[in-house]
Amino acid sequence: MSRLSRSPVATAPSVSPSRASLVDLAHEELLRLIADRELTEGERIIIDQFARSFGISLIPVREALARLHAEGLVTFERNKGYRVAPRPTIAELERLFEARWVIELGAAELAIDSCTSAALDDLKAINRLIAKGSYGTTFRGFRDFVTLNERFHVELVALADNPPLAEAYRRLGYHQKITRPTSGRGPGDVKRFVREHDLIIRALERRDRAALREAVTKHIASGLERFEDDASVTGADEESGHGSVSRVRASQRRPVLNVAPRVRKQGP
Repeated sequence: MSRLSRSPVATAPSVSPSRASLVDLAHEELLRLIADRELTEGERIIIDQFARSFGISLIPVREALARLHAEGLVTFERNKGYRVAPRPTIAELERLFEARWVIELGAAELAIDSCTSAALDDLKAINRLIAKGSYGTTFRGFRDFVTLNERFHVELVALADNPPLAEAYRRLGYHQKITRPTSGRGPGDVKRFVREHDLIIRALERRDRAALREAVTKHIASGLERFEDDASVTGADEESGHGSVSRVRASQRRPVLNVAPRVRKQGP
């Protein structure tokens, strides 16, 4: 029996009839169900049932699932369809944060000599909105934080004015993937994240490359710290008992954010 028949799924609110908005609506609701574990690991997602529940056609649901697949939240097998992907292990989260560090730091360093006061003012405005927010532990409770935090970091990467870099960051799907370990515990120490954002902005304003590197690295490392000792992100499902990793020992983990730059400027 499908999850849809076992528990209620929120009916889609009234929206404009454009396909883009319907895809966004289906993506948002499916993301919520996955983040809050109303859809569990390995569970099959039956497209026509969700389309009926949302009151939309099959096409927006298919497109939403294709987006979730690109973000790593569902799997797809030909002739079998979509299933909820396993929750991330600690090792997978470490690699996700490493990739994020490489992209964000690289973008910030590219932008340090050319970013404008107006662009930095936009980052400050987003950070103020993050600071004013009140966030909960369910997807709907912390969704505003995820949205605003994503805006901050997307705009930080965009300062580099490098479309391939911006596309690489989008494809990383960090802000979507992180909803699963965030659910049930909330976004963490938001005041700390706001202070760390401020340090990044100040380093950019001062064109201080060393301070920028330190600020970005510390910020991303602090984001990972809150998950490292939480068994809920290891892929183990308390209800089903499956999941190949229960905890990754500290001695077995790869060094996080402690890698030498792999790209060095050559020539004069």
